[in-house]
Amino acid sequence: FSQAQVYNVVSNVEQYKDFVPYCTHSHVYGSHQIGNNTTVFDGELGVGFKMFEEKYMSRVTCEPHRYVQAISKDAELFKELVTTWRFTPNLPPSQRTHPDAIHHPSCYIDFEILFEFASPLHAHASSVFFDQVSKMMLQAFVDRCKSVYKA
Repeated sequence: FSQAQVYNVVSNVEQYKDFVPYCTHSHVYGSHQIGNNTTVFDGELGVGFKMFEEKYMSRVTCEPHRYVQAISKDAELFKELVTTWRFTPNLPPSQRTHPDAIHHPSCYIDFEILFEFASPLHAHASSVFFDQVSKMMLQAFVDRCKSVYKA
């Protein structure tokens, strides 16, 4: 998928409830522009998995076709939760700044998640299933791209 296509799926937080595993609720509040190209909004997610259920708000920063970062503001389950997606066209560095590069049919995705659970019990429990849930979530975004872009 192109850089633009993947960015469009990842930045559409309102739709997460429709395809992200364990996401029970998603809503966007108060979108506004900062600078020429960057959009900032508050995104609320509800997450549920067995004994864990929580709604929390994140400050989401989007630079079109380049990155999406969400910093949790009020999650009780986490002391810290930051997710960052970066998108780069699968092209030689000299061609990445061309205006059509964002539409190249493949891209690199750098996904980073920084987190610290508030409770040692939750931290221990997460060690059992974190890798599996992470893979499921990334696969959900791939599947969503396939669905949206009919690949």
